[in-house]
Amino acid sequence: MNENLTQMVKEAPSDESVVFSETDLDLPVEEQVQEEQVQEEQANVIGITSLSNWFEANCTNFDNINQVKVAIRGVDSDETLIMAVKDSSGEKDKEGHDKRNLRVYENADKHPVLNIPGATMDVYNNGFKIVYAYQENVFIKCYGVRTGLIAVFCINVEGLLIPYATTRVKKKDTDLEVLTKNPAEIVDKLPLDADLEALQLLYKQSAKAVEDLTTNRDVVEWMITRQAEVTDINHHLQIDGVLIDILA
Repeated sequence: MNENLTQMVKEAPSDESVVFSETDLDLPVEEQVQEEQVQEEQANVIGITSLSNWFEANCTNFDNINQVKVAIRGVDSDETLIMAVKDSSGEKDKEGHDKRNLRVYENADKHPVLNIPGATMDVYNNGFKIVYAYQENVFIKCYGVRTGLIAVFCINVEGLLIPYATTRVKKKDTDLEVLTKNPAEIVDKLPLDADLEALQLLYKQSAKAVEDLTTNRDVVEWMITRQAEVTDINHHLQIDGVLIDILA
């Protein structure tokens, strides 16, 4: 290549400039490769923001939760977040409005959440849950607990959010790395016979239901249905952990 370029320069008239195309030049590709790697890494990272900032931007997306803004002397509205949460009983007040309960979150300006729009949000006595639609088949369930945020990564299989990994977000963290998994590794296991003995050891409440369960998919559907009825964060996390174990 260098000999060809030297010859081209020699043969070119002295009063004319020599123009080379990219194909003529032996350009290093290392920088381009590094740039692509950085872009790929950035694509799998989600920024962290505070609960108060995130809720301010997203609260109108949720029918079951309203933001309550109050001006109280000595109370910082960013630090203390107040929500009106629709009561799970479905009861109405005297005027026909959905009954709602107030929930107060202290230090909401320091509590971490993912800085992307949320698909749903549910509030419980001991925390909250936000579901994010990250990609077409990848969802992230985040549980807000006293110590920070617990992120559970899920594959969407025909509407079933099946967890495959979990990680913790601390209050000092600035971003979250998205853990990935080949969906086929989960999908291929769904039709297989379930290990019902292991299931009962991991989740004792399943003992009364095992007679109706055969495959891994049966177990997944039953546990996700049960999870929808649960209002305790720790119980939610237990079910997610069991599903991760049985499909590992």
